[in-house]
Amino acid sequence: MAQTPSRLDILSQEPYNAETVLAEHTGVITPTSAFYKRNHFPIPHLDPSTWMLTVDGEVEHSLALSYDEILSLPRRTLSATLECAGNARVSFDPPAQGEPWKYGAVSTAEWTGTPLAGVLSAAGLRDGVWEIIFEGADRGAVADRDGPIAFERSLPLERALHPDTLLVYAMNGERLSPEHGAPIRLIVPGWYGMASVKWLAHIRASSEAFRGFFQWDRYMMVDPADESRREPLAMIRVRSIFTEPVDGSSLSRGRHHLRGLAWSGSAPVERVDISTDAGESWLPAYFTSRAQPYAWRHWEYSWEPDTTGPYTLQSRATDVHGDTQPVQANWNRLGYANNAIVAVDVTVV
Repeated sequence: MAQTPSRLDILSQEPYNAETVLAEHTGVITPTSAFYKRNHFPIPHLDPSTWMLTVDGEVEHSLALSYDEILSLPRRTLSATLECAGNARVSFDPPAQGEPWKYGAVSTAEWTGTPLAGVLSAAGLRDGVWEIIFEGADRGAVADRDGPIAFERSLPLERALHPDTLLVYAMNGERLSPEHGAPIRLIVPGWYGMASVKWLAHIRASSEAFRGFFQWDRYMMVDPADESRREPLAMIRVRSIFTEPVDGSSLSRGRHHLRGLAWSGSAPVERVDISTDAGESWLPAYFTSRAQPYAWRHWEYSWEPDTTGPYTLQSRATDVHGDTQPVQANWNRLGYANNAIVAVDVTVV
């Protein structure tokens, strides 16, 4: 792998999964080499000169689009934060199943592509289309299924037709790399990362609800008391993290600038509050980056501890809809959507 080891904390090599070292988030845009990686299967390496994207199903005209044809379509660029639905899984107690993500399975990039709606319009959706199904070129074995399967996800028609749902071919101003889904990937801003299918090979319009493995067996919030009660994951929940200081730091007496990031999938974050006394009291931080529809915001807080000794620092984000971080997230077997307030313990010496 070409990544600089210090920028990523590698969880597994095959499939390759790695989270961003939080100190690497020094700007709104995460450098591509530090962007987290989430894969279920080995990375396919596709040749753009021979790759084709098939669009079929409940459409008037099936399409087979080449890479160059997609590049010729109307272009759109936006910044969006992607977060793995299992980010902070290790913080659940009792432990949850899945990759042991800490807090680095989240990054922000500038994505360039063409709106999916234009491609669907060219295909001509028939009446009664309910969902759009996306199949990646990556394949592998999963539990309780015979033979290899592809990574497949679906979107409700309304979200698929949203002008910001993109077929992407560039990331941070450069051609998309194989590890990030080249030649073409889907980007669904505001949704957890599983929706942004990489290595797109096939798009299918459907008049029925999709029940694929990664739609129904995974990425569902299942009530531990009643597994028949299921909620599909969609929008990223409001969250904030510290990037400085890190947990376990020793700090000298004097003034310190606490720094971090805050984001929400459904609306920009409008407030971050900081506690330096384990949640007993809260004061507002200030933002050092502007609000954007889908990208996180940097925040800072100036702190001068009164005495030496241990301190527990916490941050709590609130978005413009009034959604705020809970003290404790709802436990679920697969460890999804943990947006609980994070504690960072430091010692002033």
